[in-house]
Amino acid sequence: MMKEEFMNLKKLYHYTKFDTAIKILESHSLRFGRLHDMNDIHENDKLSYVDTTGTLINSFPSDVLDAIDCEMAKYRQISLTADDDKQDKLGFDLHQMWGLYAEKGQGVCLVFDKDILCKQIDDAVLHKNVSYDTSVESFFIANSNDPHGIQLDIQEQAKKLFFNKRKEWEHEQEYRLIKHCPNLKREEYLDYGNALKYIILNSVIEDADVNKFKKMVKDLNTHSEDVPKLLYGNGLLDYSLLDINHTEIIWNSTKGYDILIPEENCKIDV
Repeated sequence: MMKEEFMNLKKLYHYTKFDTAIKILESHSLRFGRLHDMNDIHENDKLSYVDTTGTLINSFPSDVLDAIDCEMAKYRQISLTADDDKQDKLGFDLHQMWGLYAEKGQGVCLVFDKDILCKQIDDAVLHKNVSYDTSVESFFIANSNDPHGIQLDIQEQAKKLFFNKRKEWEHEQEYRLIKHCPNLKREEYLDYGNALKYIILNSVIEDADVNKFKKMVKDLNTHSEDVPKLLYGNGLLDYSLLDINHTEIIWNSTKGYDILIPEENCKIDV
């Protein structure tokens, strides 16, 4: 059954606009994005640089600052979403992700087999879950008067730099891929092989315009006919994940973290 296959799969998700999803399916790849395009305004402008003597970044010479900017620009990333087993928050059931990255529900959520996808990743690419903390550790450079040592300093502390974010971003449950790309003009991609296992659409599309919904499914099938299409949406008392034809319930949020169950986690005032 699809339910067992889906729930037993180790999954990574990618929320995106519909037009971008079509491009991903056409190219059979995910593009590494530049850090300055990220939603976190400090991804490419870390404010916590200090050297080993305690000198702050605002006192660094201009050539060192330029070297930092130049080296940071060479790093690119792919952001995916993971399930949060500790809080029992599944990666497709994140309303803010649908709103922020999937056109307020008008886009899609691509579901990848984590094990297969990770086998496609080159050894030089760093990838892991992002950690979220109330504060982010400072990044140290060895010598604030030596622009030539910046590249090595950043490479040695890449995990600290790129896989730690402030706690306010923890709702994204991010699994991140980081690649060093010396050629700033060339686009970089990850071929996902046969890792794409499901494509999830949101019920807000079907509810608003059935004909548009059917066309979107048709367009997706043109490029991924063998990949099952699923539908995520809200019912009267819960949220559900169904097959595209509404014939099988794969998951629902009954007794979930944000569903009110009368006489269990809420009382009825009569």
